[in-house]
Amino acid sequence: MTSFLPVSNRIDLTLSRCVMAGCLAAAPWLVASTFALIAGASGKHWMYALAPLTLAGALYHYRLNGLLAGPSAVLALHQDQGTLYARLGNGQILAVSASPSSRISSKFALLKLQPVASTSPSYPVVLLSDRRIAGNVSEDQFRRLRMWLRLGRAQQSFE
Repeated sequence: MTSFLPVSNRIDLTLSRCVMAGCLAAAPWLVASTFALIAGASGKHWMYALAPLTLAGALYHYRLNGLLAGPSAVLALHQDQGTLYARLGNGQILAVSASPSSRISSKFALLKLQPVASTSPSYPVVLLSDRRIAGNVSEDQFRRLRMWLRLGRAQQSFE
């Protein structure tokens, strides 16, 4: 008779610094900067005033997701007993849930984490797991998180 050991479904995902994750986070802001500069060059000179603001947004999101710098940077994700927790740069640990506007694929996830117990602002997280590109999370833990998020969403939609 064969006995099976229970498989641990625990998720402990520690993020590491990653240039590519920072670039993904900054990309929308860089596109907005490019648009402002092109519009300014085509005669809408007031659009030049938006370029520094969009560049500041790009720098902020690059630091937050690429360098993991700042008090609101998500440094780790941990799932325990059906709840997802985020450890922030300021040492705080919050119970969070992924917003429906989050995007998940086999190689990356763009998560918008909402605190469960408060109306605090959301926390954007870029998770990148790829062998060809140095990602910011381990492939095994990323796969577990991805499956847990998908199964959790399917259960929520039936309730």
